Amino acid sequence: MVNIFLLLAVTFWGLSFVGTKMALEYLAPFEIIAIRLLLGIPVLYGILKTKRINLKFRKSDLIIVLTASILLGVHFLIQAFGLIYTTATNTAWLIATIPVFIAILSYAFLKERLTVKKISGIVLATIGVIVLVSGGKLNSLDWIRSIGDWIILASCITWSFYTIVTRNITRRVNPLAVSLGILIPPAIILAVYTLAVSPLSKFAELPFSIIMVLIFLGVFCLGLAHWLWLEGLSRKGAIDVGVFLYFEPIVTTVAAIPTLGEKLTVFIILGAVLIVAGVYLVEKKMSPQKNRNN
Repeated sequence: MVNIFLLLAVTFWGLSFVGTKMALEYLAPFEIIAIRLLLGIPVLYGILKTKRINLKFRKSDLIIVLTASILLGVHFLIQAFGLIYTTATNTAWLIATIPVFIAILSYAFLKERLTVKKISGIVLATIGVIVLVSGGKLNSLDWIRSIGDWIILASCITWSFYTIVTRNITRRVNPLAVSLGILIPPAIILAVYTLAVSPLSKFAELPFSIIMVLIFLGVFCLGLAHWLWLEGLSRKGAIDVGVFLYFEPIVTTVAAIPTLGEKLTVFIILGAVLIVAGVYLVEKKMSPQKNRNN
């Protein structure tokens, strides 16, 4: 049952990139994120109430929660904006490099050691990113103009900062409660902004298929997936669940080909293999929970 929980979580997260890409044909990034948060937060709250988990923080935690809320809101927006200019497949594999950025930032700000193995992993993953973004056209510098891919990589940095900021508080407070507390401020801000600038008729005219996609993004990818992952993490342990995260970009790739018409090239495969190998070396002793960004 635990393995099923974990597989469902990474499947939902993998499909979230495809769903967001579909929704972007009708809605702006901030509108999608607002709806996703408004649908996902009640699910998380219901789970907290059912499990009788208290949503209480120390006064000293409020600055951390607010900072994390800003970082997470920016992260969601950057990621959705980047998906306008790149593929869901590229996005999923680039997001897989988050542990690399966490290792680099932890070294820079927390003075954590960078071992030879981690440095080798960083180099390997970097080569993988270049192969993926360039599509193998290394003899030309046109790939540097791949705006969407660089925006997605920027979202990896925002999530890495988010992980570092919330590292201590999630050791004292239930991670599900922390997630909910952090999600509420951006949900309110984006909801108010959306109501102020977007006509309601825009949402009333959405195709039924896109409405279902938005429900899936909010209820399943945000609400249920967080709970399923944390349940699996608490029962199985951080070391044992890490392998499941490697299925996430695979799910995205498999779903994006028939749904979005994206192509699987030899350079995507090569870049993905290098990224996975590099990330494996970097995060061997890191908690898999740090990978989450959906």
